[in-house]
Amino acid sequence: MTVLDRFPREGRDELVSLQCDLCVPPVISTSTTVEMRKLGWLLAADGHPHDICPWCDLSVAPKERRPRGDAVTVAPDPALLPNLVVIGAAKAGSTSLHNYLALHPEISMSADKEMRFFTDPDCLSWVGRYQAYYAPGTAYRGESTPQYTKWPVFPGVVDRMADLIPDAKLLYLVRDPVDRAIAEYVEEATWGVITEDIESALADVEAPHNRIVAPSRYASQLREFHRRFRPDQVLVIDLTELRDDPQTTMKRIFDFLGLESIELDDEALRPRNSYGDKGTLPGWYQALRRPALIRLMHKLPTDRLQQLRSFVRGRISKPVERPEPSEESLARLRAALAPEVAELRSMTGQTFAGWSV
Repeated sequence: MTVLDRFPREGRDELVSLQCDLCVPPVISTSTTVEMRKLGWLLAADGHPHDICPWCDLSVAPKERRPRGDAVTVAPDPALLPNLVVIGAAKAGSTSLHNYLALHPEISMSADKEMRFFTDPDCLSWVGRYQAYYAPGTAYRGESTPQYTKWPVFPGVVDRMADLIPDAKLLYLVRDPVDRAIAEYVEEATWGVITEDIESALADVEAPHNRIVAPSRYASQLREFHRRFRPDQVLVIDLTELRDDPQTTMKRIFDFLGLESIELDDEALRPRNSYGDKGTLPGWYQALRRPALIRLMHKLPTDRLQQLRSFVRGRISKPVERPEPSEESLARLRAALAPEVAELRSMTGQTFAGWSV
């Protein structure tokens, strides 16, 4: 089993950061065990042989359920490991940036955007599979995992990364921290990971492990990376600049990487995974998600399967309404994040004009 960490909460169910033992990239979640059971997780704590995410329970037959890991021991190869990582933040434009980077001929980005390799305490057991995601022959091999800047919710990331890829260049996207926290609440509520309302989710904004506030503590996240990486290895980018002037912002990124800039057309610069792209699915659709049907779908070619998923979600999903926290909750959230923003401005020399904090 892979419990990444536990966070007791006074008067409330504890939060558990959990990782599926089977899939690659591994599904990870921070939730209560009650919420996880409702989502369909099979938990080792309940007597199951492994911690298994709902998707693996549907798509992997019981007789084929083996923990991920290389068939034989594979040594890490610097020529195959990534040397470029988009480390976050969640809901700050990492999907768009991943796609923009992939357009450069000297950058090979992983086909699966979020590899979640360094969140795994046992990541070296499947380093061979991880290395296979990157095509050799380009100046940079990259991946994008926003969970890498969710410390302390997902601990140990920085040390694993520094031990394995100490010379990597890191890109850290940030946005207004209040807006980002609310956007993450919408994301987690969409997937059913969070079932409490926004007021309950913000009840303990001061707690370091609050699952939607911790990723907005940008200075704390950056300090954690500066423990093991030189400041000149990390570039902090404001989502507002990437959204409003993508050509100039991408030139800044390519300069940071020591690469020639490339021209990106309007379609290439279309934002991906933006608000409204996702929604909840009705109960009747969830009822159709039977293991036999899911396994049959997985026999389709990858591109056809992705097309089918997009078609179904686009036709029947309903956008999740953005909640409006009370003025009291917003005031406490801003007060909790104000020192973080002040420190981030000092660390980067950037103004982050237009932020609400």
